[in-house]
Amino acid sequence: MVRINPVNGKKALYVSGYASHIEGMDQEVGCHLLEELLAFASQEAFVYDHRWAVGDLVMYDNRASLHRASEYAIGDFPRMLRRTNVAETQPTL
Repeated sequence: MVRINPVNGKKALYVSGYASHIEGMDQEVGCHLLEELLAFASQEAFVYDHRWAVGDLVMYDNRASLHRASEYAIGDFPRMLRRTNVAETQPTL
């Protein structure tokens, strides 16, 4: 569940808040490990919380980011999203 970025060699957790278990591991133990990993990755030192303004553009390396949208009044503040993928020379995993 650790992925090494092929460009810079940095390690990143490859885990999601949507993960239900870890294959091959006792379900209770796996769930606890997932909770611990997400709690670690969500420490304030690792979090970037963007405060949007008109004209903002945010880019991130999806190979090394856990990302979540915060709740907001979508009817009052519509957003336009454009996703661009850049092909790598290696598979994601």
